[in-house]
Parts: sequence; structure tokens; C-alpha cells
Amino acid sequence: MVLGKADPHSKRQQSDSDWALSSRKPPRRSRRRWLLPGFMVALVAGVTGGSTYAFYHYLPPGRSIPGTYVGGRLQPEDKQLRLWLEERRAQLLARPVYLEIDGEVFQRRLGALGVELDVGQNQSKVREHAEQGSISERIYKVVSAKRGEQDIPLVWSFDERKLEVALEDLSPEVFRDPVDARLDLVGHQKIHDTPGRSLDVRRTVESIAAGQEFDENQILELKVKSTPPQVSLDMLADIDVSKVLGEFQTKFAGTGEGRSVNIARGAELLNGVVIAPGQTLSFNERVGDRTLARGFTWAPVILDDELTPGVGGGTCQVASTLHAAAVYGALDVVDRRSHSRPSGYAPMGLDATVVFGEVDLKIRNPYDSPIIVHAFIPSPGFLKVELLGRDAPKVEYKYGVSRAYDFYRRITTKPWIKPGKRLMRQRGHKGYDVVSWVKVTRPDGTKAERSYNSSYRPVPEVFWVGPGYDLDELPELPDGAKDVQVDGRSLPNELFSSSPFEEPPSG
Repeated sequence: MVLGKADPHSKRQQSDSDWALSSRKPPRRSRRRWLLPGFMVALVAGVTGGSTYAFYHYLPPGRSIPGTYVGGRLQPEDKQLRLWLEERRAQLLARPVYLEIDGEVFQRRLGALGVELDVGQNQSKVREHAEQGSISERIYKVVSAKRGEQDIPLVWSFDERKLEVALEDLSPEVFRDPVDARLDLVGHQKIHDTPGRSLDVRRTVESIAAGQEFDENQILELKVKSTPPQVSLDMLADIDVSKVLGEFQTKFAGTGEGRSVNIARGAELLNGVVIAPGQTLSFNERVGDRTLARGFTWAPVILDDELTPGVGGGTCQVASTLHAAAVYGALDVVDRRSHSRPSGYAPMGLDATVVFGEVDLKIRNPYDSPIIVHAFIPSPGFLKVELLGRDAPKVEYKYGVSRAYDFYRRITTKPWIKPGKRLMRQRGHKGYDVVSWVKVTRPDGTKAERSYNSSYRPVPEVFWVGPGYDLDELPELPDGAKDVQVDGRSLPNELFSSSPFEEPPSG
């Protein structure tokens, strides 16, 4: 044997042996190593394909993912998305909306506020929710939607101008006048002041437009501006009620029970009012409407120059007494009208007639300190008004008649009076144009003068007669009477047809 040489037969045998080994199956352990990756690939492919099929199977075109709520509602299976949203928009226009301020709630319709469902934006939002995201994200939406866990908030559109108009219409209902502090001089207590309020339209529009959801029965907050009262509780501490700035007293005894009730009620409502420096007091605003529900009753009022039953008769005597006290207290008389006839309880020029909503008495405090109105019944049949809080000035008042007018006789046929009978309903009085002068000397020595006019039209003499009454049976015309009017047939006389003498009934 020679070392270093290979046997050709042995090489051939080795090659055959290697071939034989490579053609055999691998051991069992080696096959298991390849089974797991292959199974996972098949599983992922199957799941992905099946899920994709399921996703598109449960998401037909033109709708939300089944089970998804859109603003708390499910899209019906038989309606296209846009058609369904259009129907909801129309329905939601009539949805009630509640607007609240300080515990008060005002109801309006959503559409009336210029708020409505934005169909286009909501449709885009629903489609975006259904179609965007990875496969796994969309599969998650499908699964959670079936559990009721998906809800897409609604998108709203605003017509700001329409919203502003609606809020401006609401403003009078929201508005509240401030209530001044006052003294209850009878009950000996202070009545607290209350600030007023007015609707802040601009801020409310901005608040409503700032992403409200407008859920059913949602309450939206109104934005308001606060108005401070002219008389605060602190001001009352500085008033010296022992000082009487001006006063006046009138008598009403013997004028009827109804008038007595109304005078006492008017005085009660006026009593204790504080007039701040520069503030104007409105008699009608303070005393309010003269109705049975507010404590007033039936009493004679002047209507068409004749006394006739009405609610609140006698209230004018309260206004007249206040006016006279204001004259003697040197207050500014901003608005005042004399009666249609001279009053028996006040000199001409010092009276004042009032009719709620039509004729008012307004007086202004020209001083630098508050004044309290004390209106009361000092003794049965008398009314007194005092203005308290300052030293009284010296006031001289006088009046003169610049012109007098004759009155006329009015004859009216009443079918319920027996034929040939008559009833004297009212005595006549002349009319007058009056000029009043007021001279004031204040405690500091300064002086002031003013004058103003009053007009009192003639008061007709009134007879009611039965049908067919012989007018020659009437007495002669009294002094100061000039003409006769029968059942509305006026004699040609410019005095009795002139508009300055036309005024509403007064107390």
C-alpha cells in the first residue's frame, strides 16, 4: 500500500452513499419546525379575507356601520343615509329648546332660533367614520357598534341673523326693571333693592354658537346685563325722615265708599317710595293698573264729561295730592295734565289727572339727596302726602283765570225713563284757562320762579228724559250756559268740537 493515493472505488461508494441519504425523509422533529409558520400564514390569510368580506357585507353603500348611533338614533335599514338625515333635520326644527335665566325658563323652537341639522356635514362625518382607518380599526368599529358603543355627535348649522332676531323678540320677556329700595313707613322696615336685567343678545348668540350639542330637553343659558337700581339700601341710611320738604292734604269724606277704598289703596302703593337724586317718579308705574285684582274697586270716573261708574275712581285725588306736595317741595314736574273740570279737593292748577297707560304724572328730584314719599290717611276722610328728607323751602303759589268758557245743556233721551219724566244728572260749570305761578326761596337763600298752564273745559248741565218729553218743560238755562244739545245734535260751536277737550276718563 502506497500512502498518499486514493482508491477510486472508495470515492464512488461515498458518493452513492451521500445520494442515498439525501433522498430519505427528514426526521419528525424537523417537520414540526416548519408546520407552525405555515399554519399562521394560512390563518392570517383566512381571517383577513373573512373579516374583509364580513366588513363589506355589513357595510353596504349609503349608510352607517350597522349598530352605530348618529346623534343618539340608529339609521333605519330601509332608508338611505342622506334621506334619513333630511327627515331628521325637518323633525328637529320643531324640537323645543329651553332658555333659562335666574330660574325662569323660556321655550322656543330650534328652527325659530336659526339652528338646524347640517345634513351635508353629518353625512360626510358618518361616511368618514365608516370608511377611514386601517382594516383592524374598522373591524373594531363593526364589533363595538354591534355592542351599541359607537355614537357620532350631530353637526349643527347656525343662521346668526335669524338667531339675533329671535333673541331680540325674546328681550321684552327677559327684561326686568330694577326695583329701588324703599322704606315701609307703616311697617317700619326697609325694603331691599333688586337689580334689573336686560338680554345681552350678542353674548347669547356667541354662547349658543359655541359648540352646543342641542340634546333633547337641554337648557341653554341666556346672557344678560345687570341694571343697578337708582336707590340702594345704603342711601336710606342718609335720609332724615324728621325733615318735611313739602306736604299737602286733601279731603275725600262724603265722596263715596268706593272712592275711599281707591284713595287708600293708591296711597298704600305710593307710600315709602324713595326718589333718588335726579330720578323721575312715574305715578302710573308706581301705583300700577287700577284693577279689581289689585285691590281697587268701583267708583265714579269722568267719561264724556259725565260721571259714570268705573274701577279706580278716586286715584286722581292721590295723584293731585302728590302733585301739590311736589309743587310746595320745589320738585320738577316733568309731566302733568289738569282734570277736565276743576276739582273740589284742590285749587285750580294744583290738581293732576292720571289714566293708566295714557295720562301720567311724573315728578323729578332735583336735589343731591334722596327723598321719601309718605302718603297716608292721617284721619278718616283725609289724605296727606309728605316729601321727607330735606329742609323745606319757602314756596308761594297763586293762579289766575285768563279766560272763561260758557257751558251748555245736554239732553239725552233714555228709553227706560217713563214718558214725560226727567232726571237731572249733572250740574253745569264754566270752563277756564288758568295760569299758575310758583315762587321758591330755598334754605340757602337762592330763588326761582316758574309758571305753567291748566285747561278746564266746560262741564255740561245734563238732563236725562223719557221718550216724547216736552223740552219746553225744562227750566231756563242757568247763568253761564249758552247752548243746548239734544241727543247728540250739537249746535255749531267751535268750543265743543275742538280736540284739546277730548281726553280719556279719569278718576
